[in-house]
Amino acid sequence: MTAQELAQRFCAYLAHRLPDARDIRVPLVNPIFGGASRETFSMELSYRTLLEPVSQRVILRREFESGIIDTSIATEYKAYQAFRSSQVPVPRVFWSEHDPRWLGTPFYVMEEILDCEALHVLFSAPPFRSVREQVGRSFCTIMGTIARTDPAAVGLRDGLEPVAPEDCWKRELTYWMKKAEESELEPQPVLRAAIRWLWRRPPPPARKIAIVHGDMRAGNFLFNEDGVIRAVLDWEMMHLGDPLEDLSWSLNRLWSWTEPDRIGIMIPREEGIRVWEEASGQKVDLQALFWWEVFTSVKSMAIWLSMNKKYATGANTDPIVGYGGIWALDLQRRILMEQMRRAHETHG
Repeated sequence: MTAQELAQRFCAYLAHRLPDARDIRVPLVNPIFGGASRETFSMELSYRTLLEPVSQRVILRREFESGIIDTSIATEYKAYQAFRSSQVPVPRVFWSEHDPRWLGTPFYVMEEILDCEALHVLFSAPPFRSVREQVGRSFCTIMGTIARTDPAAVGLRDGLEPVAPEDCWKRELTYWMKKAEESELEPQPVLRAAIRWLWRRPPPPARKIAIVHGDMRAGNFLFNEDGVIRAVLDWEMMHLGDPLEDLSWSLNRLWSWTEPDRIGIMIPREEGIRVWEEASGQKVDLQALFWWEVFTSVKSMAIWLSMNKKYATGANTDPIVGYGGIWALDLQRRILMEQMRRAHETHG
């Protein structure tokens, strides 16, 4: 679908959603590249109401067939609704639409938050280097706040698949092991060895069933030059589970390859864990956390293998997908090899 066609069809949708609006236009449609599971567009809307003219910038997120992971826009929409007006900053959402007659696939629309950045590599240089630890503390506090939040209190207990504390690890490992098997184009001996180790040495049951963002890492939130996190994004993998899953995902060295002692190039690892403990009200079991860190590498490799297959077969020709399937897969394999060395030295 071209940008012009998307604008025309979205105008028709706005006329449906805003029956009192007149002179509806979408003068700006800019694709945002790099999404693994969504087509994302920055759009400008303009229309007139009985009271005044309106001009607004929004983000449209649309499902597409060549997405890397199987998720539903309904999950993201539920997350933004659940955390609105909370200590977890999220964009306002306007509409969620599942009828394919409008844009061909389900989509949702939310506000665009301007004058912010998402690339965590910016923390390596001025002006963001001076605020990186401030942002890191905020990030770990927000992550801990998500872990502390009662799913029932924000309307998510009945909207997400339930899981027993003793089954959190098994459900996630089974799911991502299958994804890896479906996507690998060549043997992955390191990955297979890690999966065998994870099955042999399961972690203790989750101390509580928490909301798990599923992709809580540097790069998935918006921050400004003042060191303020304006919004947490990319909730498509949200589920109920062990909160150590989110913490371990944020600790992945892939997000901080050049500074492995830090979380996402932001805050020292040990300090970040302490901040998370304070915000979540939970004490981290370091052995259990290590299990989840090895799992994180398995899950991550499953995602990069999926990217690799999509790009190699021509199903998704986004260069960023190709880049992730080659570069990130290689680095994650190196990280996993080091984790397995440590696992056998420490745990046998």
